[in-house]
Amino acid sequence: MVKPSSLVKPVSVTQIAGRYLAHQESLPKLPVPPLQQTCERYLAALTPIVDPEELNQTQKLLEEFQKPGGVGERLQKGLEQRAKKLENWLSDWWLQTAYLDYRMPVVVHSSPGVVLPRMEFSDRQGQM
Repeated sequence: MVKPSSLVKPVSVTQIAGRYLAHQESLPKLPVPPLQQTCERYLAALTPIVDPEELNQTQKLLEEFQKPGGVGERLQKGLEQRAKKLENWLSDWWLQTAYLDYRMPVVVHSSPGVVLPRMEFSDRQGQM
């Protein structure tokens, strides 16, 4: 039999409400990553899943995209302006794209989980 811990005391939800977002203002804003970093990470994500020809074509497109005065620079400036105006420049888009625009059941299609085979434990040590 497991005894309740004397270290953890239950707290009323009404007592937490005042503290819940108390430090929200002091948290740093989500930064907009530099354009070059975004492009490098995009290329790194593609590398294992596309063939070398597609990867070379993508690299050429990214070079064009990143040119000074090009589309990438204009989009980057737009993101930076958005970040100045909003508390979190990404959260609205993430909410819309990941949950609201997606027409499949959210729980099984956007909240990944792992199913492990059933295991029987005879004692607490076996659970470790």
